Amino acid sequence: MLELPELELLRRELDREVAGRKIKSIAVGEKGALGAGTGPAAVASLEGAKATSVVRRPGVLAMGTDAGKRLVFELRGASPFRRTKGDEPTAFVVTFTQGAPLRVLKGTVKATVVADDAFDAAFPAPAGLDLVEGAVSWMVFARALVGRGGSLRALLLDDTVIAGLGPIYTDEILWHAGLRPDRNVDQFGTQELRRLSRAVAEVLHEAMKSGGSSTAAYGFTDLAGKNGGYTEQLEVVGRVGKPCRRCRRGTVATTKIDGKQATVCPECQV
Repeated sequence: MLELPELELLRRELDREVAGRKIKSIAVGEKGALGAGTGPAAVASLEGAKATSVVRRPGVLAMGTDAGKRLVFELRGASPFRRTKGDEPTAFVVTFTQGAPLRVLKGTVKATVVADDAFDAAFPAPAGLDLVEGAVSWMVFARALVGRGGSLRALLLDDTVIAGLGPIYTDEILWHAGLRPDRNVDQFGTQELRRLSRAVAEVLHEAMKSGGSSTAAYGFTDLAGKNGGYTEQLEVVGRVGKPCRRCRRGTVATTKIDGKQATVCPECQV
């Protein structure tokens, strides 16, 4: 699943590219890309409608229309869309009366057509803090974490606490905060909570500013097929076996937290 920075970057790109444009046709080339209850007739019912804003939910991007329906993309891959010509196999193509078509790559989505008034029930907004929607004070951030128990890493990965963080940004945030992933946040003092809150905000801001991350295991690209520019700024992810850039004493390593692999500097994350 796409992590929060990349999901929001794709949402913004799609919104810029399609909002206000009239849908000319939708050619379905892979019926397996359509979700349950959505057949070719449902997709064809969007032809002639004008695309409106694109919204996101966890793992989902949804294109609104003035027909009172949304074309909902449940994402299965990190590089689902193209607005450029290419030879990648496509699941279907949305053509507009002006501008380039939107190609949806094979194997990357399940698409459904959902009525506006059914969308929120089918794809509810996350219960956790959405940290790209707006600034959150460290006190609000702390209240969302404290008292839940468990490891710090598990809390950051929990969508009911913070929406949309995955292993890449969780490990990067914890490195920037200088905190071990197995720590219990209930034992933190004010300064550690402030430091963690600041690290979350800074990492997400820089990742968005730089166009997201693309790693060997996480093949994110934008609508033009371009890799994310934050990849070169990753401090622990993708750097296992290399010296820590902060302390210069430690070597970036992997460890198991709650049965899942995490990437850390064992020397300066305390």
